[in-house]
Amino acid sequence: MTSAFFKKTALLAALALSLLACQDDPPPIALLRFDEDLMALDSTHLQEGMEQLARKYPDFLPFFLTEIAHNPENPNETPEDALVGFAFAPQIRRLHDSCRAAFPNLDEQEIALARLAQRYAQLFPGRPPLRFVTAVTEFVGDAYAVNDSLIMISLDMFLGENFSGYDPQYFPQYLRRQFSKEYLPVKVGLALASRIVGPPQQERILDYMLNNGKILYVLDQLLPDEPEYRKMGYTEEQLAGCYANEAEVWARLLELKALYEPLTHRNQKLVMPSPATEMVFQEAPGEIGNWVGWQIVRAYMRRHPQTTLDELINFSDSQRLLELSKYKPKRTD
Repeated sequence: MTSAFFKKTALLAALALSLLACQDDPPPIALLRFDEDLMALDSTHLQEGMEQLARKYPDFLPFFLTEIAHNPENPNETPEDALVGFAFAPQIRRLHDSCRAAFPNLDEQEIALARLAQRYAQLFPGRPPLRFVTAVTEFVGDAYAVNDSLIMISLDMFLGENFSGYDPQYFPQYLRRQFSKEYLPVKVGLALASRIVGPPQQERILDYMLNNGKILYVLDQLLPDEPEYRKMGYTEEQLAGCYANEAEVWARLLELKALYEPLTHRNQKLVMPSPATEMVFQEAPGEIGNWVGWQIVRAYMRRHPQTTLDELINFSDSQRLLELSKYKPKRTD
């Protein structure tokens, strides 16, 4: 009997370890290296090379040619001209070399993306599985959802905040701080969440706040283990300040009567990237309205836990969502 007991215990232990291993080792993903394939183009066999790219990247190549490689100053440029001009430009070749040096392999990133894809499949079982494609875009953007299943990752936007190619005139420090490998899963998750949620239904600040709050809530479900400050693009101190002053920030937004204003140059820092939101407080970080929107969405979901993610995403009445959340942050002093 003792022997049978230990055999059964060992079997259960092995099963438990197997389940844990499955959790730690997500299913493989489709991670395509367009950057490497593009740089491998042979100038003496261009037509053949382009045909190979078209077969391998049927939904990405047209996007890349139109949105990345095309020279808007040349209206007569053909797709072939755009691809060749981009692929063989010296600055693109140098940038690709920098990406290769920073990312000798993508093993670590592939694991993080596989976990993201696994979580996405669990949260949205009716949607097609995710695919990822890496590219060099000459700083066009960090990550972008090309369609409902394909996410582009621009490796040249994750070379470290001190990379010499990031001109401070175009990329101030608060942005460059996010140009590191650690941010890659978050930026991919944001691109995906933004595609899922879509744009706000109206143009008021409240609509932007809650729409972006939904995006952050979806991001939180996709990447539950990523630090919250990274999801906002804040420093740890900035995030701590948001929580410490949450009631004061909300009171200030109400005092300013900003919620029902249309988006303007004066109030856009509330919901768009910026180093600070001075109209709230001098020390308030940029996009603090989005952070408040995130807290409102969280409050709503705590009060209505039966709400599915799709139902939350499709809840388009911002005023009603705010009312049902009963959001009222407590003062910490």
